[in-house]
Amino acid sequence: MQAGPVEDPVLTKLAEPEELRRQPGLEDEWQRIQKLAGSKGVSLGKYFEELMRFGARYGASAVPYMQALLSNPDWQIRAAVLRALGATGTAEAQAILKKTIRPDAVLEDAAQATLTLGEMGDPTITAWLREKWQSVPEGDLKRCLLDTLASRPYAQTADFFPTLLKSSSLDSEAKASVLSNLGFHQEAPLSLLTPFLGSKDEALRGGAYDALACRPEARLGSQLISLSAHENDASLRQKAYEAAGHQLDTTPLEMAAVVAGESDPAARLRAERAWGMTVGRTDNQEDRRRFDTEAVPRLVTEALKNPDPGEQRAALQALAMARTAGSRSGLEKIAQETTSPQLSKLAAAMAKGGEKRDLKGKK
Repeated sequence: MQAGPVEDPVLTKLAEPEELRRQPGLEDEWQRIQKLAGSKGVSLGKYFEELMRFGARYGASAVPYMQALLSNPDWQIRAAVLRALGATGTAEAQAILKKTIRPDAVLEDAAQATLTLGEMGDPTITAWLREKWQSVPEGDLKRCLLDTLASRPYAQTADFFPTLLKSSSLDSEAKASVLSNLGFHQEAPLSLLTPFLGSKDEALRGGAYDALACRPEARLGSQLISLSAHENDASLRQKAYEAAGHQLDTTPLEMAAVVAGESDPAARLRAERAWGMTVGRTDNQEDRRRFDTEAVPRLVTEALKNPDPGEQRAALQALAMARTAGSRSGLEKIAQETTSPQLSKLAAAMAKGGEKRDLKGKK
């Protein structure tokens, strides 16, 4: 006699009669949210916000309603539901998310379920993710699981990542992604990240630069600038400049020198953005005047003339971060002269934001 399938007690609970789970107002609220999905002028973002509120308010009682939408043919709807399930913070939601994380699932669904599960606070999730990562075959889902593990509290993975980063079984691109994520989530010790600055592998150095861009307390500005001078690849210099700009000990004088010596246009723009970061942290009027005189005209031209939206935004960011009178005037000039409505709106908002910060600082 063969044993029957093992039932998940949490998922079984979801099959209980609805009246046993219903809370006052839940049904009406759900119907209101579903009407939004078919309403003209209602964005997916608005629908997602409503789903999140619904999940947070009704908890386990909301789960069966949202679960029914996971068969929706629109992957964006499914992604919104998977994220909203995490807002319930329940074991029922965890069970559904875990069931979705499998190699034969639609990749977008499995990846979103992984990311959502990784954002939930239950510490047992970390061990589950580790086991799942070890069991799935190589591919995008395995990489997503690893990146999500890197976003978990470092105390829960301290026995895992130091060994894994030394292992030859993990390729350098995956290690670089891990380094970047570990840096972003702040808790990993700098002693785990900084040795990779000296790696012969470009991908690993890039991952270390990305990590340190999120760790201003490292105070490695001079070292990062020195390392950038030895990077032949302009894209790696961009990463090094970004990391250097975020370091609390990097000075405007240092970044001004980097800008003067950089010949690659995209890398120079990132160096100017890092220069703007350092200027925004200083009260030295000479440093601020120099940025207004040398960098602002170039950045305004870049924003108005460069056809690449990414480069335009980088120029705006450099101006906004500097927080000088000249940079604010530059943003206002861009807002008035650009032919792009989106760029004009963004530049005006940045200029207004800088003005508000300045007024707040004077109070």
